[in-house]
Amino acid sequence: MNAFTNSELIGTIIFALILAILAYRIIRGMPAMEGNITAFRKRTLVWTQVALVLTVLQLNFKAGDWRFAIILGLIVLFTGSIWWAARHYDMRRPAEREPSDQDSPQD
Repeated sequence: MNAFTNSELIGTIIFALILAILAYRIIRGMPAMEGNITAFRKRTLVWTQVALVLTVLQLNFKAGDWRFAIILGLIVLFTGSIWWAARHYDMRRPAEREPSDQDSPQD
């Protein structure tokens, strides 16, 4: 089993901090997003699934070497957290009401 060197450990921590800061900024900006958040949610779900598949493949083909799988796992957590927040904001957003005959003003 390969052990982390100090430089690999520091690099992994820096990468995790960068992803955490990016996720925080993206999630904090979601309530002010204009446009279709449902499409954004679907794209982040796809990227979460892609990163998860790559992580599983990495674990299967490189048994005993966890270094790259940890980076892919951090990406899964990053995309998954953004998907979860987009889902939350999409569910909270009121559905667009279509005007009906009952809502129209009467003479």
